[in-house]
Amino acid sequence: MPDPSSFVADQSPFTSNTTSFMPDPTQAQLLAVGRLTDDIGRLLALLMAFLLAVFIVSSFSTTATVLVSAISYKDETLSLKDLCSRIVTTWKRALITGFYTKLHALGYLSLGVAVAAPLFMSANLSIILAAILLGISVCVYCLYIPVVWNLAIVASIVDEGCGMEALGKAASLIKGKRLHGFLLNICSNLLVLTLCSVFGMILGDKGLMNWTINGLFVMGFFSLGNFFTNVSYTVLYFQCKKSYGEEIDSYGSMVYTKLPSTQPVNK
Repeated sequence: MPDPSSFVADQSPFTSNTTSFMPDPTQAQLLAVGRLTDDIGRLLALLMAFLLAVFIVSSFSTTATVLVSAISYKDETLSLKDLCSRIVTTWKRALITGFYTKLHALGYLSLGVAVAAPLFMSANLSIILAAILLGISVCVYCLYIPVVWNLAIVASIVDEGCGMEALGKAASLIKGKRLHGFLLNICSNLLVLTLCSVFGMILGDKGLMNWTINGLFVMGFFSLGNFFTNVSYTVLYFQCKKSYGEEIDSYGSMVYTKLPSTQPVNK
């Protein structure tokens, strides 16, 4: 009877060893993490390119709307060629000012989160109530500060200057009509919210079945609200300039006249 110990696996070089072909778990995990990192990097690059394209197209659209609104407000005529030429020469100023407004918004958001987060984590009821009041005050302020930003974009298109210069000019002009700008911003937000709510009520659950149609309608409503906002702030900008005694004689040039506070005395 043969000895069982004699049946030993053949370890000759011609025998395949399956254990040598098994992948290393650590190496497989590193490879998967590397692929995931590459995919995330490509996705972020694509997202940034898309946001930049949307930002540029929005600047062109805002510039065209503000220019046409300004010309209509002054009851002037402008050829399509001149309009396109002015859009090309002014859209960069709107882009720069819009970038500054986005930086301001990001700064205010970061500051609000940094201040409110520790307060909400507290177990004291009085501190939580103070945090809620602070949040309400911030929300009210956030309804006012976009008025300055939108006026700054209009100022960078209608007048010379952009960036901080346009923001400073808008902040000075809105001082006499803060309530008008505040109510205008509320009406603009309510318009977009109402349109989206009506659209959601009409579609109901059907809107979830086709995200493409749903997204197109939402973009259309936001575009309509943006158009209304640009036209309204253009009119508000000229009203603010009139309240400061500035007369507008023709597009692109301003004649600043200071209104006399007292009547001259005839000798």
